Amino acid sequence: MAKELEIKVEKDHIESLTKASGVTAISELIWNSLDADATNIEIEYKTNNLSVTQIKIIDDGHGMDFHSAETAFESLGGSNKKNRTRSPGDRVLHGKEGKGRLKAFALGHLITFKSTIISNGSGKYFEIKLDRNEIKRPTISDLKTLKKGEGKNGVEVLINNVDDKNANAVFRDNGIKDLEEKFAVYYMSYPVFRIAINGNDLDFTSCIKNQYEEDITFEIEQSNGEIEKIPFKFKVIEWTRQCDKKLYYCSEKGISFLEDQLGVRTGNYQITVHILSDFIEQLHRKSDLVVGNLNDIIRDATNLAKDIARKYIRNRKHEEAKNFIAELKREGIYPFPNTAPKDKVEEAERQVFDIVALQLNEHMAGFSEQDKKGKHLTLTLIKEVMQNDTNGLQKILEEVINLPLNKREELTEILEKTSLSTIVDAMKEITDRLRTVYELRLLLFDENYKDKILERKHLHKIVKNETWIFGDDYTYGADDINLKNVLKAYLKHLERENFEEIVESGDNSNLNDIPDICLWKQYSMGQSGYFQNLVIELKRPNKKVGTKELEQVKGYARAVAKDDRFPKEKTKWIFILLVTDMNDDAISECNQKDRNFGHIDTKDNYDVYVKKWGDLLNEADARHQYLKTKLNYNIEENEEGIKILKSKHSEYLPEEI
Repeated sequence: MAKELEIKVEKDHIESLTKASGVTAISELIWNSLDADATNIEIEYKTNNLSVTQIKIIDDGHGMDFHSAETAFESLGGSNKKNRTRSPGDRVLHGKEGKGRLKAFALGHLITFKSTIISNGSGKYFEIKLDRNEIKRPTISDLKTLKKGEGKNGVEVLINNVDDKNANAVFRDNGIKDLEEKFAVYYMSYPVFRIAINGNDLDFTSCIKNQYEEDITFEIEQSNGEIEKIPFKFKVIEWTRQCDKKLYYCSEKGISFLEDQLGVRTGNYQITVHILSDFIEQLHRKSDLVVGNLNDIIRDATNLAKDIARKYIRNRKHEEAKNFIAELKREGIYPFPNTAPKDKVEEAERQVFDIVALQLNEHMAGFSEQDKKGKHLTLTLIKEVMQNDTNGLQKILEEVINLPLNKREELTEILEKTSLSTIVDAMKEITDRLRTVYELRLLLFDENYKDKILERKHLHKIVKNETWIFGDDYTYGADDINLKNVLKAYLKHLERENFEEIVESGDNSNLNDIPDICLWKQYSMGQSGYFQNLVIELKRPNKKVGTKELEQVKGYARAVAKDDRFPKEKTKWIFILLVTDMNDDAISECNQKDRNFGHIDTKDNYDVYVKKWGDLLNEADARHQYLKTKLNYNIEENEEGIKILKSKHSEYLPEEI
């Protein structure tokens, strides 16, 4: 005789557990079968040509035990799987609280569970019926005996009064594909089961186009100082058909406990990313995974999974570009040398170029119809812009290639997240700096140039834009009006009064008799209201400096540093007298016992230095040697190099150069 049970929680809580999509609901029933070590799961459905009228799920697992079924169905959280992590067949368990069976109500209003267990040739079965209208009161039948030879182990779930919308969503093509996607990773760990829908097996292998894996171990310091190592596997699966681009949080065997949107631009690549770890399963067992992103380790793993997805997309794009690039090389129009990249920088450059070139071939109208000469010109333009102006690359993508907005954003994200554009920009900046050091040597010391260079008309305007020469602290700065006014007030110490005219005039060639010029810039010291002022006093290349000029700049520095417009406790002054040569008296003055050569005066808020151009350029070159090595940049000192400096500062150089 059937016995009425009562689920001992509030009805509204039970109702909340029945809400799910059709795919999620049937997935929970499949997981129940897999947790019972089923190897065959048959899903059958009937229709009346308009909608699904009945659903049946039959498995050959070990079935439900009669004596524990009453407890399991009466109390949510009472599942006998709660304290176990593996099935009798040694599979990792998906369920833990017995709530998944209630998801069946998302498929229909009348649910019957029939469990059969065969032991020693004798079979017994019982049924549990659930009715949505009496959702708190399932009924359980008596344990019944089968005739000898009848029946087989397993559970049959029969669903009637079917929910049309959810059921139809399962058995349309997309629903079946979603099921293949959900169970594919688990199938890779346990390829011993099959799932069939009306006799047609789900295919967990042919729907996978490509796979990629990375193993990462997170190290966490415990309160006792010991390091705990937590292994994670990141699996990217690319599908042969359209999929929901999701991120799955899985056990180490691929059982998905939680899913979220991937949140990465993948273009036409149909991928899902699966994070596999025993740590995720532990959180799931403790019901902590639902707020997994609040866990530091899960948050870090999520960010890493997205980075791996971006890397995968970039590499796949590069693979697709290979055939196209190979054709460009065969035609002789690939704008890089037909040799292997000489270093990592050039390798990164080529990879960026290959991706852009592929987009160009796909989206630039008429490119494929161009002759070889036209293609070569276009490709060379892309290469030059990429190497010299990565910001300009966006304009080329939009206006020349006419790349769609989503493709531009997709490509920009790949470049930004992988720092390839940063490598290209850094390469150009360091190359230009090394070249500038060399070319300034030419201007200052080469017999063909040094007598033509004037500090006001030429040299000071170049130096003003290349203040990194004086140190890495002076890469960025801004002229300050107040600073300028302070300097003007004390020009008597330098024995001149036409500071404004010298600095501001466009053509001051008639001022050749003026012996020097002052440059200035102000830099933040990293704290609000604190500044460092750099003041540079230039001498023309053919001027040999003596002690008079040293005393002038020291007196100037002392007077300026005392000015109340710049509070001493918040302002640091650096004065540099920049010369080409000095007489013996000046050299002697530069040799102070307690300081480095050239450090001729120092107080709490200012320092005064004399720097020789040759020493300054050598120091600047030395600071960039490590970058020079990294970029494998081997600069050739020849006359051709002057053209870069001329192109950057042509308005400041004599026409004869």
